[in-house]
Amino acid sequence: MNILQITNRFPWPLKDGGALCNFNFSKGFGDAGVNLTLASLNTEKHYIDYEELPQHVKNLGDIHLTYIDNRIKPVDAFLNLFGSKSYHIERFISKEFEQQLEDLCKNKSFDVVIFESIFVAPYLDVIRKNSKAVCILRQHNIEYKIWESLAAIEQIGPKKSYLKLLARRLKKYELSKINSFDGISAITEIDKGILKQEGCTQPVEVFPFGIQLEKLVRTKDTIETPSLFHLGSMDWLPNQEAIKWFIQQVWDELYEQFPDLHFYLAGRNIPVSFFDYNNQNNIRVLGEIEDAIGFMNSKAIMIVPLFSGSGIRVKILEGMALGKCIISTTLGAQGIDSTHKENILIANTAEEFKEAIHYLMQNPSEVERIGDNAYKLAREVYDIKKIVAKKLDFFKRLTEHQE
Repeated sequence: MNILQITNRFPWPLKDGGALCNFNFSKGFGDAGVNLTLASLNTEKHYIDYEELPQHVKNLGDIHLTYIDNRIKPVDAFLNLFGSKSYHIERFISKEFEQQLEDLCKNKSFDVVIFESIFVAPYLDVIRKNSKAVCILRQHNIEYKIWESLAAIEQIGPKKSYLKLLARRLKKYELSKINSFDGISAITEIDKGILKQEGCTQPVEVFPFGIQLEKLVRTKDTIETPSLFHLGSMDWLPNQEAIKWFIQQVWDELYEQFPDLHFYLAGRNIPVSFFDYNNQNNIRVLGEIEDAIGFMNSKAIMIVPLFSGSGIRVKILEGMALGKCIISTTLGAQGIDSTHKENILIANTAEEFKEAIHYLMQNPSEVERIGDNAYKLAREVYDIKKIVAKKLDFFKRLTEHQE
């Protein structure tokens, strides 16, 4: 099968969930015998030099990069207020990338074209004009839901109004596009339900994030007990919101009860303001770390106090694959086939987070039991090889139907 995968950024380095998600599927397709062409916007924020890529990354497939400076610009954002288009989408439109895709379609024959997120949906028209391939939208999240959630919790009036405007325009665009594709690959059953409820009539199947199990080697000999940690991309607003809430509503009281307990915060692009917490009440703000797997292996309990967003939290799956005991909100754990008190702990309020951590501190054997169960779940359900095989079967059925 010949597949063109279109991404709004190149999936390297593997320092956040979005990169991991795309990379694992790209590699999974190649391992399954797919002839893969990867066309990516090479953004200013996530810019990569092809020549500096490791050889195993270059081996993902036939890689094509197109530079775009899509950073948020105050003037552009202001002028966008007087139009009707989604600023989220407009930032990813490039005439050069459109030409790149047209050239690829003229020089190659594709069976399937995968659009990785709604942000590359503007390029559907150029693919339709130049290829007979089945076109699949892969919904990493229901994007407008994230912004609706952020707007709902914002307290500052003008900012709240602006976030509502962004969410409303993004929703209009996102829902206008879902029936333009031949099929949709959703991350969770919840996201599938939202798409159907919003009028999607095209085939939708659920394919969760898949993990490369061979890369996630669990070790138990260097775990700091007791310890809490959070690892994630801190330039993502829902993560910023989550950690501020946890520190302000949960941590201070916990520290008074358990003065030997430490909380570690790690991740890329941590805002400067978060470093004000460093070394206060046993909080350690580490910033970006080189060895994420080693970091997770060295800590006992993972927290994911997420209150906005959709899709699957990649770091939860990685934590499970490493046998971590995880405390998450219901929303943070959505889309993961987990069970409260068996392979995860669910907490949705400050009191529930405090109770869960208090319980684990008094019952340290539960940390290992829940982690062991999480380890088994990750290996049984989220193996990338199994998920890719199912996804390729979905593609095959759609191509046969088109014929």
